[in-house]
Amino acid sequence: MSLRINTNIGALNAHTNAVITSRELDNSLARLSSGLRINSAKDDASGMAIADQLRSQASTLGQAINNGNDAIGILQTADKAMDEQIKILDMIKTKATQAAQDGQSLKTRNMLQADINRLMEELDNIANTTVFNGKQLLSGGFINQEFQIGSSSNQTIKATIGPTMSSKIGVTRFETGENITAAGIAQMVIKNYDGVDDFQFADVIISTSSGTGIGVLAEEINRVADKTGVRASFNVTTKGVFPIKAGNTTTDFAINGVTIGQIDYKAADENGQLVSAINAVKDTTGVEASKDANGMLVLTSREGRGIAISGNIGGGAGIMLGQYENYGRLSLVKNSGQDISISGTGFGFDLNAGSFVTQTSISLRDSKGTLDAQMADATGFNAYPGGSKFIITQTISDYMSTAGSGFTAGSGYSIGSGNDFSALLAQNTLVVSATSQYSQAYMVSAGSGYSAGSGRSNFAFLRATSVGLDIADKTSGVTTLKGAMAVMDIAETAILNLDQTRADIGSAQQQLEVTINNISVTQVNVKSAESTIRDVDFASESANFSKQNILSQSGSYALAQANQVQQNVLRLLQ
Repeated sequence: MSLRINTNIGALNAHTNAVITSRELDNSLARLSSGLRINSAKDDASGMAIADQLRSQASTLGQAINNGNDAIGILQTADKAMDEQIKILDMIKTKATQAAQDGQSLKTRNMLQADINRLMEELDNIANTTVFNGKQLLSGGFINQEFQIGSSSNQTIKATIGPTMSSKIGVTRFETGENITAAGIAQMVIKNYDGVDDFQFADVIISTSSGTGIGVLAEEINRVADKTGVRASFNVTTKGVFPIKAGNTTTDFAINGVTIGQIDYKAADENGQLVSAINAVKDTTGVEASKDANGMLVLTSREGRGIAISGNIGGGAGIMLGQYENYGRLSLVKNSGQDISISGTGFGFDLNAGSFVTQTSISLRDSKGTLDAQMADATGFNAYPGGSKFIITQTISDYMSTAGSGFTAGSGYSIGSGNDFSALLAQNTLVVSATSQYSQAYMVSAGSGYSAGSGRSNFAFLRATSVGLDIADKTSGVTTLKGAMAVMDIAETAILNLDQTRADIGSAQQQLEVTINNISVTQVNVKSAESTIRDVDFASESANFSKQNILSQSGSYALAQANQVQQNVLRLLQ
């Protein structure tokens, strides 16, 4: 063996290993004291990069869970508020139902309407004061609001809460057709009832016979209302245009083919002779007579078959000759508020030409105010279209000789000329003269070509009295029977609107809850993956520490021994 003094190789090796062991021991102590396998990039550069990404993802997922819980809180706040609103709508519909019977007086109906108005105010108050963190939820501004529920941008869930104010809900579509004046076979189709398909109804006979008429058609429409979304009602009413005057019927006077004969009746039908004679055969004719609050004669077919008067009921009854044959008006309602597109034949007019002449959409708030004539007519308030029959308060001769009438001598339109306006006047004008002579009523209705402002009716300005539409009938709300029924439809639509909104909210809540559950599991797994990379395995590291500690001690001993070996050189010099 060689012995060297200047270079102690053994000591150098022992020192080098001792330094390495000391470094490893320091690293092991750092891991055991921090609990981390990676305390700096040098411990595991790629592992540290992966662990940092996982830690960031886990932290972001934690905030996403908080975002989701905030979203659920918002939706639950809105849902509970709408639950109270639906209770209010239930009360509104209940009160409308209470008003929808003629046992109620105008006074009690006004009281019910006052209650409904208060309920609507509270409905709107809830809509305007339901707030989360300063953000209004039910006023219509909460549209497509996004909630970040992922660890990367644009991983969002969108939520929408529809408006719940009375002006935005309950929008119901009402459409009412023209007065049917001819018998026939009605064929009717509701077009695109589901957005794609048409629904064709079986043919219905329109006549005065039992088991026929628009009442049968309404039954057919209502039978499939759950499929088409369209419900129907009818109004077969022939009404006098003025209070009953003294008069008499002819011997051949009949209703729906049943002869009633000659009746002498007094003004206002004081002794009930006219009404009682008609009602004596009502089970056969299907037509019931009564007087309204203004003393006008009202003939009603409750089952929906037609009313056909033959012979002559007498001028004092106030029934227009043009209404001697009447098969009523059909009214349709659609709770979705969408237009009702129909076609068909056999109604006495061209249904394909859009002859449901009055149509409107009415919201819950609209039902509080006064309806205009078109709205009132569209909801089926009137027996005749448009409430647009007018009475000329002069004789034809007096009117046509009036300066400015356009019918004076030399105009080419005087009595007997047979030309346009004069012929129209002679045939279709209800005249109320000083001697109380009555003929027919002229119809100034939308689509007739002779409406006000059309330039075709020189006597349109002579509207003295509106026929078929009393001012009281135009009052909305539950103050009339028809109005109460309309409010029932509107309240039902409003409930459907809120239920749909709540269903959307419920779906969003379910989506958020499922997402939060998934994120929670993902977050646990991500943290577990990070822990696997970053955290120290104490069992393994403690064993490593014991190893390094022993090596450190053995290294010190080895170094001491290596230095001691050099002493052997002195023995060679003795």
